Amino acid sequence: MGIEKRKTKALCFDLGNTLIEFGPRQVAHQYEELRRTLVEIFGHCDDERLKKVRDRQIVAPYYNGYRENDLTHCGTELIREIYEVEPEDHHVAELAEARYRAFLDGMEVAEGVLALLRRLSEHYRLALLSNYPCGRSIRDGLAKLGLAEFFEVIVISGEVGFVKPHRRPYEIMLEGLQLDAEECVYIGDNWLADVQGAKGIGMSAIYITQHVSYEQFEPQDGDHEPDARIEHIDHLDHHFGGGGGS
Repeated sequence: MGIEKRKTKALCFDLGNTLIEFGPRQVAHQYEELRRTLVEIFGHCDDERLKKVRDRQIVAPYYNGYRENDLTHCGTELIREIYEVEPEDHHVAELAEARYRAFLDGMEVAEGVLALLRRLSEHYRLALLSNYPCGRSIRDGLAKLGLAEFFEVIVISGEVGFVKPHRRPYEIMLEGLQLDAEECVYIGDNWLADVQGAKGIGMSAIYITQHVSYEQFEPQDGDHEPDARIEHIDHLDHHFGGGGGS
C-alpha cells in the first residue's frame, strides 16, 4: 500500500465534502427549499414525512445496484407520499428547480482550494467524478465557483446512470483521460463510493475526513484500505507538492 508518485499522471477528485462542503447544513437547506416550494403549491407540508422520504431517496442508489436516482421519479414520489395526490408535470419540474437553486445557493469553495488546484495542475492532469443526480447543478456550480477550468474531465453520476462505487463512472473518467487506473489517484470522503470504488478499479485512493458527510458508510470486513488518509485538503501538498516523476 502507498502512492507511487512517480507513476501518478492524474489526480481525480470527488466534489462534495472533498473540494467543497456538502453535508448536513447543505442538505438541510435543500429540505427547506423543497418544503417552501411544496407549501406554495399544495399547502401545509408534513416535515417529518418530507425528511423520511428524502433521506430514503438520498441513499437509494446504494441499495439499488448503484443506479442513480431519476429526478422526475423522486419529485413524483415525494408529492405522492406527502400529499397522496398524482402530481402534474409542472409541479415535479418546480421541485427540480427548487433543488437546483438550493444546490447552487449552498455551494462555497475556500480560496485555498482554488490555489491548491492551481498548484497541482502545474504538475498533474486533474479530473472530477461526482455522485449527484443532476448534471446541470454540478456543472453550473463548478462554473460559478471557478472550479471547472481546472478539470480536463468531469463525470457526473446523473449523466452516467450509475453512482460510485459502480465501475462505470470510473471507467468513463479513465477513458476521458486515456490513462490506466494505476496512473491515477482518487481523492474522496465517502468510504464506500470513493475508497472502495477507486480501489476496486485499480486506482490509488486518498481518504479525506475534513467535512462531515451526510452519507455514512462504515468499513466492512474485506474492504480495501486507502493508500493514505488526510484530515484537510491542503495536506495533498505533502503528497504531491513539487510534482510527479513522469
